[in-house]
Amino acid sequence: MRYSGLAVGLFGGVLALCGSAIPANMPPPADPNAGAKLVSHNGCMGCHGAKFQGGLGPKLFGIEHKLAPGQISDFIKHPRAPMPDFGFTDAQINDVVAYLSNLDGGTSGAPVITLDPSTPKDHAKITVRFTGATPEHVTVRVSMQMGTTSHHSESDLHPTKDAHVRQGDVRFLMGGAWVLTLIYDDKHVDMPLNVAGGM
Repeated sequence: MRYSGLAVGLFGGVLALCGSAIPANMPPPADPNAGAKLVSHNGCMGCHGAKFQGGLGPKLFGIEHKLAPGQISDFIKHPRAPMPDFGFTDAQINDVVAYLSNLDGGTSGAPVITLDPSTPKDHAKITVRFTGATPEHVTVRVSMQMGTTSHHSESDLHPTKDAHVRQGDVRFLMGGAWVLTLIYDDKHVDMPLNVAGGM
């Protein structure tokens, strides 16, 4: 097959344009675990409710089914009163959007974590539902950082009658801001958690 000089020239021009449109230093992909830490450290559940089911602020659980990532990002970047402006960078906003978009498993098939009670005092039953293949070994770690002191505990989750569900118990030494970390298949998912306290 033969191409005319015009076709070759146009093809070369398109390649040159495409090549120059790709940035040399692409930003790293959004990190939902970094987003979880930002959400935890900035007290977002105080307004948006336990498990982000709504409170003073709107429900954020399942937000990725109602708003596109750019719309969620815009709400964080240009907050409407009474939401404060946290001054997050674009990368941090992307991390928060990734975290919020996976609260219910999102569109990525992330596991869905539920606690009973949803705002624990000293312990809670944890249930994890995997949408795809269920890992054989699943561990949960809860941790709290207080200055230079940290509290943490770790336990394995056990299979249930449902092949996609793992369950276990988690215990907390005191009330406050904790981070629950689910560990499976060389992956980890962080979830900020408010513990009411009152042992």
